[in-house]
Amino acid sequence: MNSVVKCLIVLSLAVCTSIAQSQTIEEYIKKAENYQESNKLEEAVQMMEEAVKKFPDNSTTYSYLGLFTGMQAGRTSDFMEAGQLVQKSFELLNKAVSLDSDNPFARYHRGIMGINVPEFLGKLDIGVRDLEVLIDMSQKSPGKISNDMLVDVYNLLGQGYQKKKDKQQAKLAWEKVIELVPGTQMAENAENQINKLETAKKQEATIKKVPDTVEISELKQKVKQHPENSELLLQLGEAYITARNFDDAATIFKKTVKIDSSNVKAYKLLIQTLGELAARGYDERIYEDTDLRTNIAFEVTRLLDKAYALAPDDIEIKLTRAIAGVQMPFFVGKLDLAMEDLNGIINSDAPDSTRAEALYWLGAAYQKKAMTNWIKVVSDYSNSLAAQSVFEIMRPPIKHIDLSKYEKPFVVIDFVLGFRDELPPQTAVWVETKEGEFVKTIYVSGFSGYAKEQQANLSDWAESSNFSDADAVTGASIDVGHHIYIWNLKDCLGKTAKSGEYIIRVEVAYWPSMEYQSVSANIKLEKKEARVVVEQGNLIPYVEVKYFPSEVK
Repeated sequence: MNSVVKCLIVLSLAVCTSIAQSQTIEEYIKKAENYQESNKLEEAVQMMEEAVKKFPDNSTTYSYLGLFTGMQAGRTSDFMEAGQLVQKSFELLNKAVSLDSDNPFARYHRGIMGINVPEFLGKLDIGVRDLEVLIDMSQKSPGKISNDMLVDVYNLLGQGYQKKKDKQQAKLAWEKVIELVPGTQMAENAENQINKLETAKKQEATIKKVPDTVEISELKQKVKQHPENSELLLQLGEAYITARNFDDAATIFKKTVKIDSSNVKAYKLLIQTLGELAARGYDERIYEDTDLRTNIAFEVTRLLDKAYALAPDDIEIKLTRAIAGVQMPFFVGKLDLAMEDLNGIINSDAPDSTRAEALYWLGAAYQKKAMTNWIKVVSDYSNSLAAQSVFEIMRPPIKHIDLSKYEKPFVVIDFVLGFRDELPPQTAVWVETKEGEFVKTIYVSGFSGYAKEQQANLSDWAESSNFSDADAVTGASIDVGHHIYIWNLKDCLGKTAKSGEYIIRVEVAYWPSMEYQSVSANIKLEKKEARVVVEQGNLIPYVEVKYFPSEVK
C-alpha cells in the first residue's frame, strides 16, 4: 500500500478552494504521509482528522482520511475491528466523492480501497468504476492526472478486472502499464501478471467441463427465449445440480435471485450449490483467485441471512443457517448467532429429529469455542505451563502402516503435527540433497500447492522447490495427528536418487495464530538400513525417517 500515498501532492493545489487553504492542506497531508511511512498510521489518521475539522467541506481531506483509515484495517488481526474500519473508510471516501466528484484523489483513493478490500464486502464494482473515471478524466483533460497516478490506476484496474474474471480487460490494463513505464519494476510486475493469466488459462483447460444433458439443452433454449422467467431458470439450475455441474447451477441461481429477490426456493438452491462448490476443496482455481473459498463463505452467510429474513419461520433455513455458522471459518464471525439459532430450535416444537440435530451442532459449537480458547493460550502465553498442557492434550497417538506393501528401496517419513488451529495448517514434506538442492516434493497442502507463488505460508518449500512438481503431490490439508509418507527414491523428474546423504524436510504454518515450524532430518541412503529421529518444538514434535534398502540377493 506504500505506493498508495506516493502521489504528487501538488495535485491537491488544483482541488482546494484557495491558495492559502491548499498550502495548509498540503502541510497536513505531508505530515500524515510521513507518519504513514514511519508505520504510525494512528498518528496519520489523527492528523487528517484535524484537517477535516479545519476544512469540513474539502474533498481532499476526507479522501486522505478515508485512505489512512482503510489502511488501518490491514494492520489489525481483529476481523470485527477490520470490518468496522473498512466501513468507516468508505463512509469518508463516499463523502469525499460527494463533495467533489471530479477530485482525482477522491476517485483514486476510493478505487484503491475498492480493489484491495476483500471481494465479499461488495466494493469491487465501485472501485473499478472510480478508476475508469480517472482514465476518462486523463483522456478528456490531459495533465489533470499525473503520470505516476495514471500508471497506478492501470495497474489497479488490472487487479480489479482480474477479480471480476474479465481477463481480457485485465491484460489490456497491464499492457498499458508496460507501455507507460517500459523497463521498470512495475512493467516487469505487469508482465508477470499477464503471464499468470496465461498460466491460469491453461490450468482452466485441464478442468473437465460437465457435458450438457438433453434436458439441460432443451431448458437452455427455453431460457434463451424467456430470459426473465424465474421458474424456467430454477428448472435449469436444478437440472445442472442433477448433472453435478455446480458452477453453471450457481450462475443460474444467482441470476434467478437477481430477477426475483424474494424467491426463497432460489436462495435455498443457491446456498446448496455454493455448499457443493465449497466442499470441492482447493483446486487449480486458487492460483487465479486465492480468496475464492473465503468469498464463497461470506456469500453463503449473506444469502442465508437474506433467506432467513424472507422466511423466519422456515425451520429448514434456520437450521441450515445455524449449521453453516458452526462450520464456517472463525473469521466469518457467525458462531454466537448460530448457537442462538440452535438453542431456539431445541426449545421449539420442531420434530425430534430436527431438535436432535440442533443439539448435536450446539455441542460442536461449544467444542469450537473451547478450541478457540486453547489456541489463544498457545498464541498469547506460549511459554506457560498451560500452553504445554494444550500441546500434550492435542498430541495424537502413534499409528503404523504395513511396509510389506511397498517395494524396496524406499524411505518412510513419519511425523506428528501436535497443534490444532482454527483452520488446518499448510504443510509440506520434501527432499533435498545434503547440499540443499531440491529433489522432490512428497506432499503439500491444497492451498499452497495450487496457489504456488501466490502463497506466502511455506516459504522454505517455495524457495527450494520453485513449485516444480507441486501439481502431482498436492492433496487435502492434513491436521493435528500422526502422518506417514513414503518416498520411493524418485526425484521430481522420475529418476532414481543416487546413494548418499539426503535431507528430509517438514514445514508447517498455521493461521490465524501464525505459529510456524520447520524440521530437517538427515539420512544416508547406502547399503544398510538407516533411521533418524528428530524431536524438537511443539508443532512438529516428532519426526522419524527410516531407509529400507533393496534386498540383497
